[in-house]
Amino acid sequence: MVELNVQVAHELPLPTIGMKNVLVVDDVAVMRTIISRVLRNLEVESVQAADGCEAFELLSKQSVNAVITDIEMPNWSGFDLVDAMRRSKDQRIATLPVIVTSTLGSKAIARKARRYVGVYFLPKPISVTRLSVTLKMIATSRWLHERFSDGRRICL
Repeated sequence: MVELNVQVAHELPLPTIGMKNVLVVDDVAVMRTIISRVLRNLEVESVQAADGCEAFELLSKQSVNAVITDIEMPNWSGFDLVDAMRRSKDQRIATLPVIVTSTLGSKAIARKARRYVGVYFLPKPISVTRLSVTLKMIATSRWLHERFSDGRRICL
């Protein structure tokens, strides 16, 4: 039996539940720095890339627990990156959770993000609370999947 206690989960540092390293992708260096600082305050390490193409190359060399990417970038957009990741033959890359961000907080972008499995949308400016909750949700979901994918029941 697994008991999920919201208060305990809220107090656990992200690395404790498996969210240790995140790839931050944005063509604006200041945005990468801001998001990386927020992650550091949440006790999460980060690596950075300036566009989707650079990010995809990094993913083959570096292990991360999630990706946070802007949508609008030169070369490869955030959705180009997500498409390439989901088509990857490397299951580690193909199944990585992705948070897409944009200053264009439109419903169309949020709908497009929801078409992908494991892709979440956060409008810019990114709320520290929303980012923290989203990363904890992703980490908790992956933790449960890793432990109960054999069909055992989860009792709440």
